[in-house]
Amino acid sequence: MLDDFLLRGPGAGDRISLAEVMDALGDRAFGALLLILSIPNVLPVPGLSTATGVPMILIGAQMALGRHGPWLPRRILATSFDRGAFLGVIRRAKPWADRVERHLRPRLPALAGPSAERVLGVAVMVLAIVLSLPIVFGNQPPALAIALIALGLMESDGAFVAAGLVAGVLSIAIVAAVLLGLGQAAVAVAQQLIG
Repeated sequence: MLDDFLLRGPGAGDRISLAEVMDALGDRAFGALLLILSIPNVLPVPGLSTATGVPMILIGAQMALGRHGPWLPRRILATSFDRGAFLGVIRRAKPWADRVERHLRPRLPALAGPSAERVLGVAVMVLAIVLSLPIVFGNQPPALAIALIALGLMESDGAFVAAGLVAGVLSIAIVAAVLLGLGQAAVAVAQQLIG
């Protein structure tokens, strides 16, 4: 899939818009777009978590509502990234994706079929919200979970979807622990300053 994306070579210039990314993906459904948007967060590129998180929230919402394909508002489609950095991350992910692709196969259809897509949409929404939070390295775990879910959706592989859901629960727990720790540290500092 990444080969196809790179071969279609989205546009030219210094910037690449989300509209160009969607054009390069062609008729592919939710999974392909979620995968392409999650990769820059798995292999972190500074500043991309919010820019890719918001579209993933919208895509998750559309899945939860039962839409058959992704649609994004014009304003979000106009969002652009540095072309070299974005395509560089996709190229860096290609060897990893090639290895993972060998293990993908249709299985556990109840977890990866159309009937599961609404529930997975809610999971993607929650994970994309967590991914968008400004926490250092806090976007990698939910991005990995979304990438696994996306791969499972693309190949009807319920095992990958299940792995993504488990990774999602763990990533939410990690981010919650970090936020709790930061909150406790802030309270301790405030108590030291006041008392």
